[in-house]
Formats: sequence, structure tokens, C-alpha cells
Amino acid sequence: MKNIMILGTCRTGKTTFSKLLQKELENYQIIEVDAIISALQSTFDDIQIGFTHDYLKYNKLSQFINILLQKNKSRLGNEYSYIINSDSIMPVDLINYFDLSNTIVYYFVNSSLTVEEIFNNCRYYDDENQWTSKRTNENLLNHIKKAKEFENQIIEQCKKYNMKYIDTSYNRESIFNELLNEIKENIWKI
Repeated sequence: MKNIMILGTCRTGKTTFSKLLQKELENYQIIEVDAIISALQSTFDDIQIGFTHDYLKYNKLSQFINILLQKNKSRLGNEYSYIINSDSIMPVDLINYFDLSNTIVYYFVNSSLTVEEIFNNCRYYDDENQWTSKRTNENLLNHIKKAKEFENQIIEQCKKYNMKYIDTSYNRESIFNELLNEIKENIWKI
């Protein structure tokens, strides 16, 4: 079975789609990179592992995740596959640090939405358990503006490295159903 990476900017449906995949596919475990980053940053001062928007000079996140996956595979074998969910791994990092030969990769973006539209969607749809609800309006708007900058880089890099990116701004349910079928068709192909 192939591993799956659902990457891209915030509020694009990465977690929703990852959960859908896990429900539909047996023996897949979700690895939430945001949780790993938060735990490491809460535990260690001045760690060089962070979110893309942390602007670390030497962010070692991709190297760390790659080693984690390799160690996990050597301990568990091929019995389980993973779904990586992250907004902090850029396409260039995948090329530089990961063996993608047995991995399906999708980048999710909101390129059809403005910063204000994403902000309004967050305030309208997100409940109190979402990280967005814990941010002030100004802080959330700044976060989304930064995400839009990274989105442009993601699209550029995806084009450069021939990686698939999907605009999930509208019609997410039908997009997710199409992607689910595509993954089911390709999950066993070598």
C-alpha cells in the first residue's frame, strides 16, 4: 500500500480529507504534523523544528518527519501505512528529504478565495475547538495573509516539481469524492 501525504495551506480541508481517507481505507494511521510541532516546541527551547510561518532559518521539520517515518516503518513493517497531514512541508522539502516512490502526494490550496473570504469562512464555520477560534481577528487575518504567500510558493513549486495541487475553495465534497476514488485506484500500484 502506498503512503499518502495531504499537504497545503490552512483551512483547505486537509484534516477533513485525512479523516475521510482513514475511515475508507484499512490500516492507515494519520500523522498530524501540527501536533508533533506543537509538542516539540512546548518541550524544547530554541528547537529548529517549526511551522512554515515560524520563518526558522534552518527548519529541520522535513528531516525530522522523514526520519520518524523511516523509524516507524522499520519497527512496524509494511503492515500499516500513513496519512501525513501538514501545512508546513513545502514541495521542495519533499524533493530534498523524502523518498516519494511509494507515496501519493496532494497539495490543497484556496487559490480562488481572498484573504477576507477565508477569514469570514473561519469565523462562520469553525467551532470553539478550532485553532482559529483562539485567535483575535487581527492575528487570524495576519496568519491567513502569510498562508496566502506560502500558497503562491506551493503552487510555483508544485508546477516546477510536477506535483498535484488542488484548489479546494469550492465544491469540496465532490473534490474529495473524486480524490478518494483516485487514491483507491492507485493505492496498490507500484
